[in-house]
Amino acid sequence: MLDEHRAALGATDLRAHSAEFRVELAELGLRMALDRGGPAQVLGWAEQGRASHLLMRPVRPPDDPWLAGRLAELRAVAAEARTSRDPSATERQAALERRIRDHTRARPGGAREPDRTRREPGVVRSLAPLLGDRALVEFVLLDGVLHAVAVAGARARLTTLGPVGPVRDLVERVPFALRRLARSGDTRGGSSAAARMLRHAAARLDASLLAPLGLGDRPLVVVPTGPLQGLPWPVLPSCAGRPVAVSPSAALWRKAAREPGHGSGGPVVVASGPGLPGAAAEVAEVAAVHGVIPGGGGAEETLAALDGARLAHLAAHGRVNAANPLFSALQLADGPLTVYDLERLRVAPRLVVLAACESGRSVVRAGDELLGLSSTFLALGTRCVVASMVPVPDARARPLMTALHERLAAGLPAATALARTQQEAGDDVTAAGFVCIGADVSP
Repeated sequence: MLDEHRAALGATDLRAHSAEFRVELAELGLRMALDRGGPAQVLGWAEQGRASHLLMRPVRPPDDPWLAGRLAELRAVAAEARTSRDPSATERQAALERRIRDHTRARPGGAREPDRTRREPGVVRSLAPLLGDRALVEFVLLDGVLHAVAVAGARARLTTLGPVGPVRDLVERVPFALRRLARSGDTRGGSSAAARMLRHAAARLDASLLAPLGLGDRPLVVVPTGPLQGLPWPVLPSCAGRPVAVSPSAALWRKAAREPGHGSGGPVVVASGPGLPGAAAEVAEVAAVHGVIPGGGGAEETLAALDGARLAHLAAHGRVNAANPLFSALQLADGPLTVYDLERLRVAPRLVVLAACESGRSVVRAGDELLGLSSTFLALGTRCVVASMVPVPDARARPLMTALHERLAAGLPAATALARTQQEAGDDVTAAGFVCIGADVSP
C-alpha cells in the first residue's frame, strides 16, 4: 500500500521522504529475522527497507515547457550569483529553486509496476549465479548494532559486527584526512598527521567491517548502510587492487547485472565544464583514447549528447546540495546541470564517469534512500557510475582518468579498471577517493 502511494507521487524527493514509513515495517520484519531467522531472511528484510525509490519506475517529467524554461532561467541566475556581489542574485536563485521544487512536487506520478525484483523468493539463490566468483556484503544497522550478511557461492552467512558508534567515528575521519592530504599535496603513505590518521582509520575499519567475514580476496559487491554510505572503500587495505562495486541495494545490483542495459550501442560522450585549468587537457586525452571529439557546451547540448550514450565522461565542478539534493549539480558552460535536468533524459548512459568533486556522494534519507547525481543516474537506468566521494584536485585527475579510460577501452569492467588504475597510482589520494557505484560493467 505504501509503495502504491509513493508511485502516485511525481517528485523524487517526495518518494524518498515517504520511505520512513516503509522503514518502520521493514525494521519489524528485520528484528524478527535477527531473532528467529537465518541470513537469507535477514537479507530479504534488509532489502525491503533499502533504497527502494531507486527501483521504482523513474520520475520522468512529461514535455514541460514551463520546467525547461525555468531550468534555463536558473542556469542564468546561478551564473550571475557566482560572479555578482549583489545579494539579490542569490535571493532570486533561491526563489527560483523553490518554484521549480514546488512545481515538480505538484506533478502526479504514474501507475505502479509490480516489484518483482524484491518479492521473488530465494534472494540468495537468485544472487548466486550472477555473483560468480564475487562476494556480496550487505551491511545492516538495527538498534545501534551493525550486522553483515555475506553471500559467496550459494551460501549466506550472518555476522554481528558490534556497535555502530566506533565505526561512525572512524568513517568520519577518512574524508577529512583525504581533504587535508589533497590540499597539502601529501600522499597516503606520507608522514603528516593527516596521512597517519587515514592509515589508522582505514586499518581499523578494515578489521571491523571486512576481516570478520573471511571472504579472502574475492571481488566485492558492497551494499552499505547509514554512515558507511560515504566511505570510499578503496582506501581500506584489503580493498587495494581489488574490484569493489558499491550498490545502494542488492536488488538494484541484481537488476543491473541481469539486464543488458540502455545505450549499449550508443556513442561515447566526453565533455568538460568551465573553471578547471586541467579539464580541457583531460577531456582531450580521454576523447583521444576513444577516438571521439570532446565537447564543452551547455546543459541542453550535454543532455542531448548523454541520451543513449554507452559511455560518458564529464569533467566539471561538482556540488552536493545537502538542503535540496535535487539541485546537486555539475557546473557547465551556461550554468548548473541539476538532477532535475538529468530526469529529462529519455535513455540514460550505460556507464558514467564523473570527474567532479564529491559527485559520488549522496544525501542519505531514512531507509538509505539516496538523493544526488550518482544515485539519479542509477535510478534512470545507468548501470555503473565511477565518481569521487571527496574533492578532486584538478591537476591530478588528468593522468588518473586517462589511465582509467585506457583500461575501459580495452574492455575491462569498470570496477576492475578502477582497481588496477588505483593500484598503479599507489598512494595518490585523488585515486583513493573514486568508487565504482552500481554493477561492474564494461562499456
